[in-house]
Amino acid sequence: MARLQPTLPTGFDSWAQVFTDWRVSRAFDASKLPRCLAPQPELAAPFVAEIGAAICDKQLRRRPLAALIRRESAVEPAHEQIGGAAYVGVRHAMESALETHFRQWRVSGADRPPALRNSEVERLQSDFLAARSRHASFVEQARHTAAQAYWTQTGPRGLGDDFFDDLATDSAIARMSRIEPAWWWRSFFTKLQTECAEHHAADGCFVAAIPALRASAGKKKLAATIAEWCEARADEWGWDAPGHYRMLTIRAGPKATELATWFNERAPGYLSDPAVRRSLHAQLALLLSGLDPMAKCYAAEGNCPSEHWRN
Repeated sequence: MARLQPTLPTGFDSWAQVFTDWRVSRAFDASKLPRCLAPQPELAAPFVAEIGAAICDKQLRRRPLAALIRRESAVEPAHEQIGGAAYVGVRHAMESALETHFRQWRVSGADRPPALRNSEVERLQSDFLAARSRHASFVEQARHTAAQAYWTQTGPRGLGDDFFDDLATDSAIARMSRIEPAWWWRSFFTKLQTECAEHHAADGCFVAAIPALRASAGKKKLAATIAEWCEARADEWGWDAPGHYRMLTIRAGPKATELATWFNERAPGYLSDPAVRRSLHAQLALLLSGLDPMAKCYAAEGNCPSEHWRN
């Protein structure tokens, strides 16, 4: 059972980072070193780390936030659908009562209670909440359906051609795609897409949760506990549980060792010394900012393209 509780190596914040950086490093090794990094090959380490961080951020934070907005946007229409005119009437009555209550309170002053008593507002609020509670199961299904629609449209795993399009223009990824477009599009990014075709950073979150899931399983089988954990996060991440969770967990340790070796060989001290890590990221940013054709364009006075400029 020890192999189902792998130890996170020094220099990594999470198993999601390990799994993602491991794939990015493999894609990077499968491509020739870009010409702009030839004078400083050690900058491959921060570049790979920044790509991995961008993938994790999108899969575990930004896309889940968009999915949450989509889920919550389905709540009120679902209440209106199941509750009909009666629900809409109760809601409008409560909203009007609250508006009147606070308007009168502001006008009358704190020492004089408004004409609309608190008990009346509380009764209308209770009626409204009771109506919503009766619709709970229907609304929850509507939220789930909205999440499924979002993830079907978005695709939780893999990297589409536009995966990095919403990054800041001064990010290392955006700059590299402008500095070395042939290397980025014809070599590295296509290999990264292949390497990450079935990847989701949530696989790392799952590995991190395994010890707690084992401890909480109790009389229930571990597989059943894992199934419940994965189902509870399906709408958030659009994540389907790993098919072979034992194999995923067993392979986590060797992948972490391989990845640590990769970083240590290319940039000694990157994982163990925060000062070295910060220095290398700063050097990468400085190098790419100096080579970025867009930065040069902005720097030239009177040569800054407007938003209406036609490519």
